[in-house]
Amino acid sequence: MSAGSLAARRDLLALVLDTLVPAGDGFPGGAVALDHVLALAAASADVASILERGLQAIDEMGAGFAPLDAGDRERALTRVEESHAALFDALVRHTYDGYYSHPAVIGRLGLEPGPVQPRGHRIETAELPDLGRVIARGPIYRPT
Repeated sequence: MSAGSLAARRDLLALVLDTLVPAGDGFPGGAVALDHVLALAAASADVASILERGLQAIDEMGAGFAPLDAGDRERALTRVEESHAALFDALVRHTYDGYYSHPAVIGRLGLEPGPVQPRGHRIETAELPDLGRVIARGPIYRPT
């Protein structure tokens, strides 16, 4: 399968992501990570394959995922997790990566969206050490 087939199943994937990370307390649901997850799948055939197999496992649960209520969706994903642990782990990891890097979530956490450096860490200026003695000493190892 390909990233294109994942994009075609966008609605199902959005429901899965919202089930993994439900909206609440002013935080958006997991579907905000949808574009991130699809971009990963477009960039990596391995990721696309893992996600497609995960969606197939959800489809195999029967009765369809979309018509289920939130509790039944959670139980369905629990069954998928038990039977396809590696697939489920990858799905959760990519969902969390996209979710916690989304500007809406970062802002809701009280952080400023953007790169960690240079705003996050201050590097004090310092004078570089004098390496003259080391250079003058020359190599101290045996040539091979």
